[in-house]
Amino acid sequence: MEVAPIPADTYKLGFIGAGKMAESIARGAVQSGILPPSRICTAAHSNPARGPAFESFGVTVLPDNRAVVKDSDVVIFSVKPQVAKDVILQLKPQLSKKQLLVSVAAGVKLKDLQVHPHSHS
Repeated sequence: MEVAPIPADTYKLGFIGAGKMAESIARGAVQSGILPPSRICTAAHSNPARGPAFESFGVTVLPDNRAVVKDSDVVIFSVKPQVAKDVILQLKPQLSKKQLLVSVAAGVKLKDLQVHPHSHS
């Protein structure tokens, strides 16, 4: 498997899932100076009330998860376990081998993530 480097000074971080965990990680990255909010995005389409929480510290809220994947070098997968498999299947065509997929989804097995993403280049 070939690994492509992700440029530390320009990479964009996207969150699939706009819940409290994603908000905490994004807020921590911004407050610590690791990333400017302009390089972080999420989508709050399943719960539009979550959008303002991210916008309050400058994170871009995109219309849907596909747009988040398209705009991100590092994708943090932070969805509820009961929807995880469906979300991965939905996003599979957009995921690229050039992207890093990180999961913080509770109860989601690594094998479930390995079976689906990155089989498409």
